[in-house]
Amino acid sequence: MESIFFNYITSNWLVYVNLPILILFTLMAYDAYAKKWSAKTGKYKTTGRITWSGSVDYKHSLISYSYTVNGTHYNGTFPPSPFMMKKLFEKYPKGKEIKVYYSCKDPGYSTPNWPPSHSQIIGDTVIKYLIAPLLFFNIVFMYIHFLFNVKNI
Repeated sequence: MESIFFNYITSNWLVYVNLPILILFTLMAYDAYAKKWSAKTGKYKTTGRITWSGSVDYKHSLISYSYTVNGTHYNGTFPPSPFMMKKLFEKYPKGKEIKVYYSCKDPGYSTPNWPPSHSQIIGDTVIKYLIAPLLFFNIVFMYIHFLFNVKNI
């Protein structure tokens, strides 16, 4: 018996599903990338304040911050390194002021302490706008393809 996955990837469905997804989401990814690009320059920065620094539960820790750009308040988070949690919690206690670098075209996109790198912006964009939609839509359409090709005995 042929596997569902092999049947799907050798069918025309793969092309029909992925071509529109790649075109649409590549355009969306480029738009998001272009909006975030100005954060890389380090030109747009403001002062933020740590709003939470600690463990959420025994597995998850988080440091969150808030900042204001043109009168609008924004929030951001960064997960501390699991190897340096205690040091980072001491370095970033609740209420501490930090520099926040943001994008002028999308002030909700920010990084604390230093501007994001080019690879960080590309990585965030590719995961959010290409990999996640491709996985989601292909799983859904693989199931639909399976339902259309079930043979009744």
